Amino acid sequence: MLAKHLGRSLAAAMLLSALAALPVLAQKAAEPKPAGAPVIWRDPGDISKRNLTFGPGSAELAPVAPFTFVKEEATGESPKFNVTDARGQTWVVKVGPEAQAETVATRLVWSVGYFADEAYHLDRAEIKNLPKLSRGQEFVDKGSVVRGARFEPKRKEVSRGANWDWEVNPFLKTRELDGLKVLMVLLANYDTSLRNNRVLAAKNSDSGELEARYVSTDVGASLGKVGGLGGKRSKNTLADYRSSKFILGVENGFVKFDYDTTPKKMGMFASLFKPSYKSSQERKERVMQNISVENARWIGSLLGELSDDQLRDAFRAANYDQQTMDGFVSAIRDRINQLNKLNAPVSASN
Repeated sequence: MLAKHLGRSLAAAMLLSALAALPVLAQKAAEPKPAGAPVIWRDPGDISKRNLTFGPGSAELAPVAPFTFVKEEATGESPKFNVTDARGQTWVVKVGPEAQAETVATRLVWSVGYFADEAYHLDRAEIKNLPKLSRGQEFVDKGSVVRGARFEPKRKEVSRGANWDWEVNPFLKTRELDGLKVLMVLLANYDTSLRNNRVLAAKNSDSGELEARYVSTDVGASLGKVGGLGGKRSKNTLADYRSSKFILGVENGFVKFDYDTTPKKMGMFASLFKPSYKSSQERKERVMQNISVENARWIGSLLGELSDDQLRDAFRAANYDQQTMDGFVSAIRDRINQLNKLNAPVSASN
């Protein structure tokens, strides 16, 4: 009996530690007022010709060895550190399961007209002066070679501004905002917290005018199973992604998605010590449920223009093996088809 009690206490302590490590989440962020015209989506043109090998980046902008360690970053769930490359460009290197998933997710978000961070996945990268890392050392070979790393640039011409709120922004009730939400659910991104929504200031390459771009960043907690703290949730796990539900049905003209991030079991107990965490997760659920059939079908129609070869390019860019890549492409195609069949009875199966 004592052992059982101690086991529960230890589990609760570990969950409390996890909650304590999370950044404080604003429950109702004030609407940012950045310089530049606010924009969340831009017509992508012929989607069937979009290059998902590089997505929002390009071969010319990709990282160039040799890489030199600068410092570790303590934020977020995944291990991260900064490096500079041969051209003096600073990069944020992320390792762990999010590295592959984020590389794919940024390309899918970008492919249908949304803004996304550049992400390049290197299977192996030697880092000069790499110390023993406080997080992620298990992804380092021979003291300086990092395995499975996502490189994201810190571009000088892009200024990272304030966070923006799903419920307080210039695009409320638009199909463009709803489309971005649907993408988050389709990708099974369980970390749609406000801290990951950023306004990026950059110049329009055609007009030269300054834009305030509303972006969902850090989309690596994807391609697994959505869940709450204390329950089953995962990222970059084909079996979980394929077995998870997506659309549950339609009610009063709104799509009911299978998107449950409320803390479960010991997570509920632990969240009693940090009520703001529980309310933030409940809020994520609520936000992702207020999407009309019309708007869900709109983003589905855009995604439907992507070929399976384009989807495979996104996974190839993240160095997935053939079997895993084919499994993910099939599952994503099924979810796209569900969106485009919303005028008919919707199956609850994935």
